Amino acid sequence: AGDSGAATAGNFGAATAGDSGAATAGNFGAATAGDSGAATAGNFGAATAGGRVSVGENGVGTVRGDDVMIRGGKGAMLTIAVESKTSFDIVAWGSFVIDGKMYKPDTWYTLRNGEIVEAEE
Repeated sequence: AGDSGAATAGNFGAATAGDSGAATAGNFGAATAGDSGAATAGNFGAATAGGRVSVGENGVGTVRGDDVMIRGGKGAMLTIAVESKTSFDIVAWGSFVIDGKMYKPDTWYTLRNGEIVEAEE
C-alpha cells in the first residue's frame, strides 16, 4: 500500500505499507511500515516499522525512529533504535527478549536515556 495506506497479508504472507501506513501479517508472516507507520505480525512473524511494532509469540520485531514503541508475545526478540531528531543517525539502541519476568508480554516498551522502559501510551 502507498503512503497512508494499509496492507494486510494472511498466514505466511508479507505486507508492506508506506509512510504513516499500517501493515499486518498473520502467523509466520512479515510486515513492514514506513515512517510513523505501524507493523504487526502474528506468532513466529517479523515486523519492522518507523513508529510502532507488535509481534506475537517467538516473533522478531525492530522499530527505528525518534518516538517509537514496540511490544511482543512471550519469546519475542525485540530491538529499538532511536534516531537523532535532526538526522537519521542512531543515537541509542537496545535489544531484549520477552521472557515474562523482566520484560512482560504484550506490554509496550521504548528506549529512554539509553534504557529499555515500559512506554506510556
